Amino acid sequence: MKLILYITTALLLSNLCYSQQRGSYSNFLLNDVYYNPAIAGSKNIHVANVSYRNQWVGFQGAPSLLMGNFYGSVRNEGKIGYGASIISENVGITQSTTFSVNYAHHFRLNESIKLGLGIQPGYLQYRVKLYDAILADQGDDVLTGTVYSANAIDVAAGFNLHSDKFFVMGSIHHLLGKEIRFTSYNSNLDFHFTGIAGYNYQFKKKKIELQPSILFKYTKPVPYQITGMLKGTFNNKFWIGLLYKTDATAGISVGINVKERFTIGYGFDYALSKLSNYQSGSHEVILSFNLTKEKPTLEEEDEKLNNSILNEEKDKIKKDKK
Repeated sequence: MKLILYITTALLLSNLCYSQQRGSYSNFLLNDVYYNPAIAGSKNIHVANVSYRNQWVGFQGAPSLLMGNFYGSVRNEGKIGYGASIISENVGITQSTTFSVNYAHHFRLNESIKLGLGIQPGYLQYRVKLYDAILADQGDDVLTGTVYSANAIDVAAGFNLHSDKFFVMGSIHHLLGKEIRFTSYNSNLDFHFTGIAGYNYQFKKKKIELQPSILFKYTKPVPYQITGMLKGTFNNKFWIGLLYKTDATAGISVGINVKERFTIGYGFDYALSKLSNYQSGSHEVILSFNLTKEKPTLEEEDEKLNNSILNEEKDKIKKDKK
């Protein structure tokens, strides 16, 4: 019996190692730094956030994802970006923890468009909690208290082409892959390709912004996945988004911006496939705080000045009529 368990365990570990994939957020725009290291420094603010996703609630051993980030730009100038992240992912009896730092540089291509290039080196620890495994022979404690542990050196890189109206970004995670030989887990890491694009439609008079966006993910041998989202923001404060994934998943996300400093977001998605018989949907929450205020653009300062002059003229006209 012990020999069978050892063989089964070896096969289990092999399959887990090669099938371990990075997690996924439905609200990918609020968690964009998870997908692309070139996000750091793209805005003239410093941000600290924490997010949690509980996938397929009710499904035993379902994935969960917990992440904390800090990132910003030197002197809030939006040129040199930096940051740090910690990520914990759990799937069944497997658990991975990643610590990473971030560097990005942003170039102004013209008055409205910027290009950011980022790199994110990190350390990944992978664990399999064999003591949580359900054994065929409960009286055989050969695996009791055993933990399989491995480590890897991880690097991600990406670009971010953006303006006030649009954004196009792409990244590669596990960039070193099998090239690192002195760790116990790098040989099991495959490239993860991610692309994100979107456009902002602003209706200033009605204080509404519509943002269609798309996320593309691919890693061999898993089929590619596409997520489409339509997000509406009202008065730069409340927002709601609808999404659909090509794996037959639909969802909704809502949130609120408090005084342009604190953001609370919640997302829910539900599998429309046969998986719906075994779970009650996925939930995710994000709390984000802007540690610094964003500097107004030249256009915003001009608009503010023009409005103040216009208001002064209106006040003079009212006084003259009296």
